[in-house]
Amino acid sequence: MSNELQRVVEALRDSMGRRPEWRMMNSLPAGAQPREVSAELPESLRNFLLVANGATCGDVTIFSTSVIDQMQFYADPIPDAQVTLGREEWLCGGVISDEPFFVNRLSGEVWYFPDTGVEWWQSPSFEMAAEDFTSFFLEFVAGPRYVDLSATGREDQWAEMLSHLGLLD
Repeated sequence: MSNELQRVVEALRDSMGRRPEWRMMNSLPAGAQPREVSAELPESLRNFLLVANGATCGDVTIFSTSVIDQMQFYADPIPDAQVTLGREEWLCGGVISDEPFFVNRLSGEVWYFPDTGVEWWQSPSFEMAAEDFTSFFLEFVAGPRYVDLSATGREDQWAEMLSHLGLLD
């Protein structure tokens, strides 16, 4: 497990506790018990869930152990979709502004559909965000690339908190 991941999550939790508006729409619950985390999940995502069992971080929601299995319909192939997915290769780890992001089950890479003005499944643009879930969280959820993913950019409480902590710089 990444010491940096643990340190950043603890700093975020501490900051959320200081200002009600930062915790009102954001959440980083305690980590799951090891027995609650499926061994079939990519290692980096499993490690995250042991630190925080799901999360709501501005425009990004990371599914908890209690709902992740139910949300895998996002990985099902969709007729006429520009990108063909499938549960054997892809795991839906959460949503960004209500559009899913995926973790490759074999490599652990995190991929998403950048906002192109069309529904995610109609988009031909499917891009790798990070080589593993820890990097995705530290760069795109709790780091400088959050504003690239977020529909609101720097204009939400999560971005304000990240900026206060010096994580957007």
